[in-house]
Amino acid sequence: MTLVFLGLLILLIGLVVRSTLGKPNLFLKIIIHMLGGIVGLWLFDFLLSMLGFVIPINFFTIILVGLLGFPGVLALGVLQLLGI
Repeated sequence: MTLVFLGLLILLIGLVVRSTLGKPNLFLKIIIHMLGGIVGLWLFDFLLSMLGFVIPINFFTIILVGLLGFPGVLALGVLQLLGI
């Protein structure tokens, strides 16, 4: 699973570099936003799992983060802190 997210991180870096070299279209911006949120969810889960703070990565969380991007990761973190 970690290799999948590392692959997504490499893809995200490539898309960001491509968008900075030229004028990005709307579709590219949406893809960067979605991948940034998903990679952010993985990083958040990976780094804070050492402290016992875990956000499960499942279909619901990936869809939420895919739609909201990194603010979705923060929303999931707040919901996890509240125990919801």
